[in-house]
Amino acid sequence: MAGLARCQREAEEVTELMKQNFARALERDGRLSDLDSRAQELRAMGETFSRSTRAVAQQQRRGHRRWRLVAIGLAALLLLFLLALGLALWLPRPPPAIVTVPPSTATAGSLPGPGETLQ
Repeated sequence: MAGLARCQREAEEVTELMKQNFARALERDGRLSDLDSRAQELRAMGETFSRSTRAVAQQQRRGHRRWRLVAIGLAALLLLFLLALGLALWLPRPPPAIVTVPPSTATAGSLPGPGETLQ
């Protein structure tokens, strides 16, 4: 009888251990379900974040592209202005016309020349 009682007691201990293990497994299953739902939420949030970052990146690229085009346009205008200014300053101009006045003799209505006095 001692052997039977000992086997029964060991069977009860094993049964108790199995109940505890089963309770722990159910507890872990609940925690795993919570973790799985949180992982799905995080995945959805990550996808939303990725979409929004792509949209922001596109807007940033458009803004940078716009400013780059403005800078290139201003540089081209400045270059054209400098080129026009350089051409205006360095292109040969016709020489000024030289007008020669023949020496005149003093007449009654003319002004006296250097060294002459009025009469």
